[in-house]
Amino acid sequence: MSDLVVETASGRVRGATVAAPTGEPICRFLGIPYAAPPVGDLRWRAPQPGAPWAGVRDALDFGPACPQAEPLASPLPGFRMTETSENCLSLNVWSPDLDGARPVMVWIHGGAYVSGGSAQPVYDAARLAAEGDVVVVTINYRLGGLGFLALDGDADANCGLRDQLAALAWVREHATAFGGDRRSVTVFGESAGAGSILHLLGSPRRRGAFDRAIIQSGEPRTLTPDAAAVVTNEIARSVRLEGATPGALRTVPVERLIAAQADAAAATLATIGMMPFNPVIDGDVCDRTVLDAVREGRADEVPLVIGTTRDELSLFPDPRGDTLDDERLGRWVTRLSPDLDPPHTLRAYREQLGTRATNRAVWDALRTDAFMRIPNLRVADAHAARGALTFVYRFDWEAARIGAAHAVDIPFTFGTFDREGWAAAVGYDERAEHLSTSIRRAWTTFATTGAPDPGPRWEPYDANTERATLVFAPDGPCLACDPDGVTRRCWPS
Repeated sequence: MSDLVVETASGRVRGATVAAPTGEPICRFLGIPYAAPPVGDLRWRAPQPGAPWAGVRDALDFGPACPQAEPLASPLPGFRMTETSENCLSLNVWSPDLDGARPVMVWIHGGAYVSGGSAQPVYDAARLAAEGDVVVVTINYRLGGLGFLALDGDADANCGLRDQLAALAWVREHATAFGGDRRSVTVFGESAGAGSILHLLGSPRRRGAFDRAIIQSGEPRTLTPDAAAVVTNEIARSVRLEGATPGALRTVPVERLIAAQADAAAATLATIGMMPFNPVIDGDVCDRTVLDAVREGRADEVPLVIGTTRDELSLFPDPRGDTLDDERLGRWVTRLSPDLDPPHTLRAYREQLGTRATNRAVWDALRTDAFMRIPNLRVADAHAARGALTFVYRFDWEAARIGAAHAVDIPFTFGTFDREGWAAAVGYDERAEHLSTSIRRAWTTFATTGAPDPGPRWEPYDANTERATLVFAPDGPCLACDPDGVTRRCWPS
């Protein structure tokens, strides 16, 4: 390991040369601030420029993640953050060399907008950077109430999205110094990170923040101002404030705010759902729903890769599923969407699932489609209808007991099966290694050329013809035509 120093707009930073798993040297810089600490009067304000520093600042350790509660119990590892702070706006850079002009890939982590951070070992980007000859940046941003609470008065909404835009602006400004090409920035992310990117696609404040986008299991769900106000009022009630004014809430200790998030989530579960901290229509960063913005052509110039895992919601099983009989399942179909015809829908899902078609599996598949796959396909349909380059995929690798569930694809993206028990969790073997290589190749060739190349040819998606979809299957990627057509056609377009 050797030291190296780069000049940034705020001052010099010292990184280190480390070895990628493949043996190549990688320049690594950790915990670089990209904005001022969003504390005190800057809580619930757009990120501000950070103060410059004298001398050389060490960039050898990850910065803290945004304050957050303990993550939900999960059969997948690595979602607990050991260090958190409101002073969380930092990023990390991996580069094969500080000379040259490589494509830049910026990762936005997931966590339901309330948890996670760039220090999670599964996001180590050394292998991705080395194999793809790309610069990879991972970022922290504000989460939960700190990042997505909408307050009236002297405050900014969608601070988490604003942080991401500030980080992307930093990347544009500094890419050259780290061996990257500032004219070639691809943003990619999973879960809430992907949902964030979907909202940035149509944001009037995007202003060329990135050139290409990869959406892994994102939910294009946007809160209305009225729904956001309900969440805000529940936060105020929990911390015993009569009014949810920015000034009053800025005096509340962050630990109380994090506890209040849980109270607000419980109070709004029946009306708003499981994720009350979401991007919200604010008339500024977010002034349209994702689908409306894409249909209006706001993302026409951005080539897009978008997809989901096959069994997304099996990571979050409905505890009632084991005792679900046919009659209740039919009623639940109607509650899920009044536009669905229960008998026809259940026949279609049982046909699609084949031997896996227990009532629990059918219900998981319906929830997956309602919240993830169908909304993503509607975005893909709208983007492709505008003539914009669109590539759709489905990830099919099955982990034990949960199948191709939400987040199973993360170690495949980075090639980090050796971290925190991920190999055992997803059932790593030689086939997984090959599939992971295909995914990384697809993502890095997309970042380089605008066309993903996982090995087999990946045709662009067109809703009016074959709906070409790349299936990342256990035995290798293959191109399929409308692989979920039987069930997709149950849903109105």
